[in-house]
Amino acid sequence: MRIRTQKDVEKLDNRIKNELGIDVQKYRNEEVVESFVELLVFPEYVITWVIRPILISLGIFITGFFVFDLVHIEYIIYGSIGFGLFLANGILIGLLFLSWKMKSDMWRIVDYSLEIMKSAVNDMNQVNNQMTKDNRKDVLGLLFKGIIHIVTIPMMSKVISDKVPFVGGIVNRIVKRILILVSDKVKFDEEDLKQELRKKESEPNAIQVYSNSIASVSKGLEKVMNFTFGVAQFPLKMGFGIFFLILVLFLYLIH
Repeated sequence: MRIRTQKDVEKLDNRIKNELGIDVQKYRNEEVVESFVELLVFPEYVITWVIRPILISLGIFITGFFVFDLVHIEYIIYGSIGFGLFLANGILIGLLFLSWKMKSDMWRIVDYSLEIMKSAVNDMNQVNNQMTKDNRKDVLGLLFKGIIHIVTIPMMSKVISDKVPFVGGIVNRIVKRILILVSDKVKFDEEDLKQELRKKESEPNAIQVYSNSIASVSKGLEKVMNFTFGVAQFPLKMGFGIFFLILVLFLYLIH
């Protein structure tokens, strides 16, 4: 079940209520929102990781006027072309730093979503009643998708709109896309579930088994996150490499 629109989210919510007897929205409360506020530090690292490299880059550019032996037209050439190249490199470095920091924080958000899911499985006996050996991995997958789309994404959107100035819309779209990708890619392995169940055969309640399986799925999610950010960072790395080489060549020629 692919979720792309608000209507899809509503259908997912109704399906979870009807099939599992769980109201996922109950986890959207003030305490959870406060926890996300603590996890989310976008305003701080947007300034630290993007603005600072740009300022440093422009500082080096200004220093160049005093370091290089410029005369007449060279001041204009350096001032116009050099400014653009230093600015481009500063922006690309800042975006790369931001993506590395965002990857770390996004993983914490995904991990927090898994913790919410553990709570849902541990707190609600309805899940255990509805789960059989034939449908357990599908039930866990459906529940995780519900946590992401019904709890995590709406709360993240609210926090970002409240806390991130100027670029909140852009950041919100990036975060939403990553979380949707995570919800699409997550898979609960049947063999892992069987192994956990064999370990707990003596226990009448299998809730802890499913909780352990939720923890094990985080390994696969980490690979998804690494791949996602690797793809996103590739054009930034390519762009930085090209602009840096052009800048070095430009400085060599003007020097």
